[in-house]
Amino acid sequence: MSSITLASKTFTSIDQNLFAKLTGDFNPIHIDAIAARRTQAGSIVVHGIHALLWALEKIVEMGAGKEEIASLRVQFTNFIYVGSQADLKLLGRDEKSIRAALVVDTLTTTNLIITLGARKGTEGIELPSAAPRMHLANEPEDFVRLEELSALNGWLDVTDPVDAIQRYFPYASSAIGGFRVAGIALLSTLVGMICPGRHSLFAGLTIDLVDQHRNQNRIGFQVSGTDERFRMVRMSVTGAGVCGSVQAFLRWPPISQAQLSDIMNIVAPTEFAGSTALIIGGSRGLGALTAKILAAGGGRVIVTYATGRADAEELTAEIRSQTTSDTCHALQYDIHLDAAAQLKELRAHVSHLYYFATSNIARQKSGVFVMALFDEFLEMYVNGFYECCRYLEEHGSQALTAFYPSSVFVEHTPSAMIEYSMAKMAGEMLCASMNRAGGRVHTVVSRLPRLLTDQTATVLPMDRGHPLKVMLPVIRAVQLSRTG
Repeated sequence: MSSITLASKTFTSIDQNLFAKLTGDFNPIHIDAIAARRTQAGSIVVHGIHALLWALEKIVEMGAGKEEIASLRVQFTNFIYVGSQADLKLLGRDEKSIRAALVVDTLTTTNLIITLGARKGTEGIELPSAAPRMHLANEPEDFVRLEELSALNGWLDVTDPVDAIQRYFPYASSAIGGFRVAGIALLSTLVGMICPGRHSLFAGLTIDLVDQHRNQNRIGFQVSGTDERFRMVRMSVTGAGVCGSVQAFLRWPPISQAQLSDIMNIVAPTEFAGSTALIIGGSRGLGALTAKILAAGGGRVIVTYATGRADAEELTAEIRSQTTSDTCHALQYDIHLDAAAQLKELRAHVSHLYYFATSNIARQKSGVFVMALFDEFLEMYVNGFYECCRYLEEHGSQALTAFYPSSVFVEHTPSAMIEYSMAKMAGEMLCASMNRAGGRVHTVVSRLPRLLTDQTATVLPMDRGHPLKVMLPVIRAVQLSRTG
């Protein structure tokens, strides 16, 4: 049968906060925009279990699951971003199962198989008798190494949230029981707050619904295996009328760039003296590293941020504590807004511009090319760079050297990043044209290799260059190219 759209929903920040309060899953990737931008997602994403229970709710409400539900098998394949519309598609149904998917645009984010028929009699998993009762904190567990998870086990209390969750998912609760819905909901808390915790990605679950359950008021877990190749953890779960397994990834935590004190050991203290650099996107990542390198060499830096004020202030404090109070300043700057209105606050002549403004580049998409995504990247990497250069040229008294960080993806383009690579290529063409025009702005382009940053800290292993080793000679070359 062809797919049928059963229902659609746009998950909002209100939905996010409500589900977090219902379950206790306050993982920052779901509720904190600043923290989420330093994850692979790049922005706030919907709790996978929230999307699953909404789908189950609608399937039951629409009458597609009148028979007794025996088991659920779910795979979370892509993120659902807050503010995007998710469509619930019925893919197939027979007397034994229902197949459904959640789709954003044409991209499948969640696959769901509901098995119909008689439920299993008893739970098939025994937890250690000494498994502790887990008391949820406001902050998730902060595991980094996979081996830290290998012996974890414990119990989560289902009693407290069951009534509220049952009211939130009434149809699902009527079909499988409110305590089972609450138990499934708490799997979100298990993954997002306990195991793996803060740096988790929920991969999927396979659970049977059981009738003769020993632990209706709690759900327990025990790590059953880990896979270092994919940083995956598998858990057996039991209780609250369900029994089965959960799979999750342990993400790498946000990347910390080199400390200023270490950079000072390899950069001469007057190497960049006399220069003042405006670093767009300088609050974190390669922009923050560049600020530290220039400050270590005696240069002055002005770092900009769009939303990460705390990151910018932390960087400014680190640099000032080891140099002088005039070495580093922070300025809020959004490339989507008027450059002149924002840069008029500059109090010093800028000799160098480093343009590290960026957005999440590894986007989810179902087609080969997405025009709207290309337009977004053009605005970021071409128009934003040009408008900044134009203002500095018109209002500066001396020549300006502008660094444009391109990418090796221009030469070797991953199929999923064609829009990004095309925009970077357009940026290179703009820089070449600006240099030929012979104005007071001289651009320097470097195709940077894949470096270890927040955006490249993927679960799967891959080669990534060391940022300091790559950026230091690039910055030295840019500083030497100064004219005027």
